[in-house]
Amino acid sequence: MNQFFDQLICPKTHTKLVLSADGKTLNNTSTEEPVSYDVNDIVDLVYPRELFEQDRKEQVAYNDAHARYDRGVSWVFESLYANEAATRKQMISLLKLKPGMKVLEVGAGTGKDSAYIIDKVTPGGHAVLSDLSPAMLSHAKEKFADKKDVTIDYFIGNGSYLPFEDNTFDALFHFGGINTFSERAKAFEEFNRVVKVGGRIVVGDESVGAWLRDQKTYQILMDANPMFADQVPLQDLPKNIKDVKLQWIFGNGYYVLDFRKTKKAPKVNVNLQIPGKDFKDNWKIRAERNRKNK
Repeated sequence: MNQFFDQLICPKTHTKLVLSADGKTLNNTSTEEPVSYDVNDIVDLVYPRELFEQDRKEQVAYNDAHARYDRGVSWVFESLYANEAATRKQMISLLKLKPGMKVLEVGAGTGKDSAYIIDKVTPGGHAVLSDLSPAMLSHAKEKFADKKDVTIDYFIGNGSYLPFEDNTFDALFHFGGINTFSERAKAFEEFNRVVKVGGRIVVGDESVGAWLRDQKTYQILMDANPMFADQVPLQDLPKNIKDVKLQWIFGNGYYVLDFRKTKKAPKVNVNLQIPGKDFKDNWKIRAERNRKNK
């Protein structure tokens, strides 16, 4: 466990965290903004301490629902005529995991997807599981207590403030919570920041496909849970990514986005001359002309 602590940074200041002599707290090394985090059965690295109201509500709701969560989620799969195991395997396959890889799961919950992630990086891999709900994450920790030939670490945290250096993980997975994040664009930036260049990121949540929203059963679904009417948050994606793919799974009630991190954001050569013309013409000139004609 101490080896895991050695990898952590303060989610607020991005300074190194150091374990106290009594082993009860992790303290950052910032002289201007000293912060301490409690070390319990699972280390609590939640920041900000006073969560935004939406995040606080989600934390309370999942803490309250932890005992019945697994059964409830399986019911959702069944109601959408989706095979739960096959769907989860399909999502995890997008990460292209191999034994020995290091992967972060944000919003691991009770570990339903974590089980497939852990199997993929075994032997020799490292799975780090986080959630905003201590009760949910405790369930996951119990499930994987006997796992061998793989390292599994846990922390309670806010996905918009991750306690790791840049380029730490080979891949990152998050499913089933991004719609409710108070700082969703920041969360996507954090997901991208902690993954290595070339690493894969997979994110998904509720959103009924646009072509089905006039269907009666899907309208009932959206009325029962308004998150099914949420739009896919494409506008919140970080700029330095490529191979962006979007698909609907899970009865077409959920989307999954997967992409790879790049070193720099893409660019367009707006000044490149259009070939075969005896006058100056390019994207920039055409844009300027169109603006004048509006």
